[in-house]
Amino acid sequence: MSGERLHNMKAVELRTGLSAHLIRVWERRYGAVTPVRAERQRRLYTEEEMERLTLLGRLTQSGLAISQIATLPLEKLRLLQTASSAAGETVKTGKPAARPSTLTAYPPDLVQAALVAIRRYDIAELEKILDKGMVELGYSGLLEKLLIPLLRAIGDAWARGDLTAAHEHGATAAFKDYLARNVRSMSPAETAPRLLVTTPSGQMHEMGAAIAAGLARKAGWQVTYLGPSLPAEEIVGAVMANQFRAVALSIIYPEDDPDLPAQLSRLRQLLPDQIPIIAGGRAVASYREALDGIGALILTEMSDFTRLLEEIRAGSPAASVRVS
Repeated sequence: MSGERLHNMKAVELRTGLSAHLIRVWERRYGAVTPVRAERQRRLYTEEEMERLTLLGRLTQSGLAISQIATLPLEKLRLLQTASSAAGETVKTGKPAARPSTLTAYPPDLVQAALVAIRRYDIAELEKILDKGMVELGYSGLLEKLLIPLLRAIGDAWARGDLTAAHEHGATAAFKDYLARNVRSMSPAETAPRLLVTTPSGQMHEMGAAIAAGLARKAGWQVTYLGPSLPAEEIVGAVMANQFRAVALSIIYPEDDPDLPAQLSRLRQLLPDQIPIIAGGRAVASYREALDGIGALILTEMSDFTRLLEEIRAGSPAASVRVS
């Protein structure tokens, strides 16, 4: 690396369009880049790392999960960007474009189209896209393969300043309304176990919880969704009054709430020992120590959620589903 030109964080922000906060999260949580540390621990980035971050930014904007692509070789990222660009062109022109098989498990064209609709506040078009996802992917596929990648893309775009809070709020309201209208026919048996879904106090982003509620209903559970930012005492009060079998928490943002560990500890202290706490969401890694301390069942992928619910229903949940 001797003699190679290095760039400070400000230069990286300007070149890539990513915020310093997002870059640090990708570095710390996913190992996306390994900057040189100069005096006073300043980060310095090579040209190759600048290109990596630029590609990662574009790919996550198109809907790919950073957890799946952060450590891919640079050449693979270039190929994915080529494929993603072709998918975006399909949305613009309506003409099909060939995509490499690396994207076959993922509908980037629908994600990109949904992002366009969200930017335009076009809720009618967004619902058409969700309908298409429902038809092509089924209900579980809609949640896992379209909505979850889309939410990640919205979050990353918001962090970069490409979407406003109004865009995010409008999309969240549209998603919640759509899910509410499309799960009414899923009526579990009266003897089905009951699951409480919420976000802990201070966690205001609720779509992860809404998606978890939908998946649990599909899996045959009776689900009560109590909305976002619920204090520990209120969660416990609901559990004690309604004989819930488990509590599921969505933890997405912020990633550095100093009060959340105490809330989690309080929740475990007040809950009966036999009630498991499930925790998922993109910020769970930031609270790993606190979640481990209360024995939470930690999810890194929503695809593990249904399996974990089956284990709890059978009376033999895994000791923990660890954050990688």
